[in-house]
Amino acid sequence: MSSRKHIIPDSFLESWQNIVDVMAAIFNVPAGLIMRVHEEEIEVLVTSRADDNPYIAGHRAKLNTGLYCETVMASRAVLQVPNALTSRQWKDNPDVELDMIAYVGVPLVWPDDEVFGTICVLDNKTRVFQDKYIELMWELKNRIESDFKLLDQHRYLEDSNRRLLAAQQRQAADAVELGEANRQLSAALAALTQMQSELLQSAKNAALGTLVAGVSHELSTPIGNSLMAAGAIQHQVGEFALKAGTGMTRSEMQGFIGGIRDGADMLVHNLDRAATLVSNFKKIASNDGPMALCSFNLRDTVDTIIAAALFRPTPHRVVNAIPEGIVITAYLAPFSDVLTELIENALRHAFAGVASGSGTVTVSGRVSGEAMVYVGVHDNGCGIASEHIERLFDPFFTTTLGQGSSGLGLHTVYNQVHKALGGKIQVDSTLGAGSGFSLAFPLPQPPARP
Repeated sequence: MSSRKHIIPDSFLESWQNIVDVMAAIFNVPAGLIMRVHEEEIEVLVTSRADDNPYIAGHRAKLNTGLYCETVMASRAVLQVPNALTSRQWKDNPDVELDMIAYVGVPLVWPDDEVFGTICVLDNKTRVFQDKYIELMWELKNRIESDFKLLDQHRYLEDSNRRLLAAQQRQAADAVELGEANRQLSAALAALTQMQSELLQSAKNAALGTLVAGVSHELSTPIGNSLMAAGAIQHQVGEFALKAGTGMTRSEMQGFIGGIRDGADMLVHNLDRAATLVSNFKKIASNDGPMALCSFNLRDTVDTIIAAALFRPTPHRVVNAIPEGIVITAYLAPFSDVLTELIENALRHAFAGVASGSGTVTVSGRVSGEAMVYVGVHDNGCGIASEHIERLFDPFFTTTLGQGSSGLGLHTVYNQVHKALGGKIQVDSTLGAGSGFSLAFPLPQPPARP
């Protein structure tokens, strides 16, 4: 069993690091891991950041030693071990030496069905994970496997570009090969057109993974507050039960009623907040495809997109300047993908050399009658050099080569705007004075009545 020797870019490893950190926090375990298999070893590729996590990124262990992950990769199914010490099969496996006695993991598989490794969590105490945790792990598996597909497509596009360049050079050198070169160019163009459609879907899956992590982070506060309020109410009910048998004063009764009222108010407020977050998330994360029309509040939707984009810590801020009350019926999935990428692109690139905390990204928007939507994403950052403006939407063009950028983000935005939304996007920028992306797309019109 061996994984193909893909080079994983830093940008993907950073994204996967966020995934395992959030996964370990939600599962409440010391270790969340992404494992990669080699010819005779298995490697800790990404490990959650926690003081009590015994696993170190880059560490390798020999295969055929009874590791949990070996069974997961061989069976290609979920494996859950509540306590290895009580199991004849697992009590001698190497992870027990690290006091990791509970385990749950699922396999990671390349698009060509070759096993890459596993994603898993381990605990130093007995754990039986509920079905919802297993479902979440499968969702995270799907998120990472969408990155595998994007890596395959990235490599294919690079190979295609090299083939196109070679064909052009041969055409210039030898006119006799003109017919054959044209045939190869046509075939490569058809393949690129097909791959471009798949690339848009993979980019959408990547954006969805960011939203999952962001909304999970946002939900932790209201859910935590709700648990605290419920605990307080439970405690007061217990106190009331003890005193009810011996008699209570009027002031004690009033204190009990007031405490229960306050706890209930806090519980309702936080559960309502959590429900709102989930509702907004479901609208944005809907996987019905780019051609599924959806009615949504423009400002509320942008608020949810901004919350997801700010999941990664940043010293800068994002301001929603869209007026209240704008409700449109449009293609929500590609719109949310485009806006997410524009905001994250500004946070990644616009504020190089700008004082920490002084950067601002502003999202504006309006609707012209019932025909057009106009959305702008502007920043007060360092601006874009004029020689880069014309190449900004080209595939693989980036000014931060080797620093985690693939050069596909704005290329995907351009295709989503023109193909999925049927609109246009423009860029204006002044060095030292910031940049702005202006998006305009038509609202789909209902079919005429016969």
